[in-house]
Amino acid sequence: MRQGGGTRLGAHHTGQFATRSGAARGGGILPLESSTRPARSWSVAGTSEVGVLDGLVARVLAEYPYRFSLATTSQERADAFRLRGQAVGRDVDRDGYDDAAVHVIGWFDGNPVSTGRLVCPPHPLPTQDACGLVVQPSGRVVDVGRMCVAPAHQSHRHAAFIALLCRLYLEMRERGYGTACGMMSPRVRRLTRQLGLTLEELADDRPYLGEDRAPVRFTLVANGGSLGARWS
Repeated sequence: MRQGGGTRLGAHHTGQFATRSGAARGGGILPLESSTRPARSWSVAGTSEVGVLDGLVARVLAEYPYRFSLATTSQERADAFRLRGQAVGRDVDRDGYDDAAVHVIGWFDGNPVSTGRLVCPPHPLPTQDACGLVVQPSGRVVDVGRMCVAPAHQSHRHAAFIALLCRLYLEMRERGYGTACGMMSPRVRRLTRQLGLTLEELADDRPYLGEDRAPVRFTLVANGGSLGARWS
């Protein structure tokens, strides 16, 4: 039986950059150790960077009970839209960016319990369009958004949300992006900072998908030191 429901915490967690003009359900966040596998080099935004977060992300995805896939069928995309809709009080949530987006779904015991999406250039970015911003570096930023977690998998330790962030991170890396942007509520900004992410707020809060959110930006490599220190 599928688990439904959205989350006001998970109601579209996202992150963005621009210029102005655990464990089991309810479980804990596992302390992460440095990965024993060799550091992997990636080409991010045209420069060769060491993936300092790769070991931490791999550890989370291996230890947490959530498994992830890309929504490639009409049913899987419907599952993602339903989870998103319940997060904002609708039957489904869809917009004009979905056809070009990469949709990630998190599964627990065969049931869809979380989702998020990436919108990549050259397609217009939702945060840019919503706020009238040019996200820098222009053309090399991915929009991360529409993140939500079903209520049965929310906890004060945020294991399902952390795992979802990790899988979205991998999808960014595999596509060669090191900078992300999105619309975040104050609550989600606090949570991501508690996890060790450094966010750049690009503008003030404004009404967006039923609550106040601000456009934010972060770079994966820039956050590597702070995240490594927090979780090692």
